[in-house]
Amino acid sequence: MLIDAGEADPAFVERVRPLKAFPPRPNGEHSAAYWIADYIRQFAPTGQAVKLDYALITHFHTDHLGTITADKPVSKTGAYRLAGITEVADLIPIGTLLDRAAPAYDYPVDLRQCSKGADGVQDSDQLSLANYLGFTAYRMGHGQTVAGLKPGALDQIKLAQASAFPTFHIRNIASNGVIWTGARDETQHYIPKGAVSDCHFDENPFSNVLRFSYGRFTYYSGGDIPGVPNYTQPWWRDIETPVSAVVGPVDVMLLDHHGNRDSTNENILRNLAPRVIVQENWLSPQPGEEVVTRMASKGLYAGDRDVFSTGMSAESRIVIGPVMDSIYKSYGGHVVIRIAPGGEQYEVYVLNDTDSDRYVTMRFGPYRSK
Repeated sequence: MLIDAGEADPAFVERVRPLKAFPPRPNGEHSAAYWIADYIRQFAPTGQAVKLDYALITHFHTDHLGTITADKPVSKTGAYRLAGITEVADLIPIGTLLDRAAPAYDYPVDLRQCSKGADGVQDSDQLSLANYLGFTAYRMGHGQTVAGLKPGALDQIKLAQASAFPTFHIRNIASNGVIWTGARDETQHYIPKGAVSDCHFDENPFSNVLRFSYGRFTYYSGGDIPGVPNYTQPWWRDIETPVSAVVGPVDVMLLDHHGNRDSTNENILRNLAPRVIVQENWLSPQPGEEVVTRMASKGLYAGDRDVFSTGMSAESRIVIGPVMDSIYKSYGGHVVIRIAPGGEQYEVYVLNDTDSDRYVTMRFGPYRSK
């Protein structure tokens, strides 16, 4: 399963200057999707056709689904342009595509209307959403599965060899602000219905959230859900607190919202108490200094914690200072979590991301699963 396939939006990068986006890895000779597909091919099981059983889009932002600009090529289908997940799908077959709003794409409002733009003038966000909707419409019209993630479900995402791994499962924790209660497959509407009434809303709180389990091992992925509302925002912007209450302790946590300042609140760290934290960051203000301070705090949960970043700006390390070095074990490269058979322990590998060989540069563990 692939979770998200996005790329930096050049228009966004220009808007946030002097903040910086990281340079492309391993280089900018090819698109982000090309390199994603290249990585998948390298590590796919040998002797089998290269394919994805599932691809999941956590929410509809360009850094998670791809950025459409006028120079993007048209798919061989003629139905959509190629960038991010649409390009990956043209390079590698996807069995089931999951997102937060399929098949109707009408929550919390009609997303087709949101993709049109004012007076028909679309910015890159609207172009990218419109293109994705064209992609899903094409898939559904040609017998390819597209589905919305069902909060609370334990069996929507199924392992192909489930009988060989009876202790492996994926629990759908949240989608569209609907959160699993922790009992059976029951859910609650945490974001009130009607809280959003037009297209001017933030996708992040509606992100898909998952918990992976294999034996004693657990892994958390929360998309871009926020947990620290500012003084102008409603209470339900804190999605992390109710989510973390039902997720419980995990071994590995993927940092919410790339480590931006509106995420990783005290409650999610206290409840998840991760031994290993992975940060997928791509802008110089990621992580926020207060996020690093919370991650390092032994007052929130006891014990060691190791943080691995996929890339870190030099200016971020200078500004945040020694507290970062006290918990971060690596500041760049592909981060691979490898779980031992049965899930009793796991290791962390860091791979070089500056060329396509992707050799191992560091190895940590084994860690004992909780």
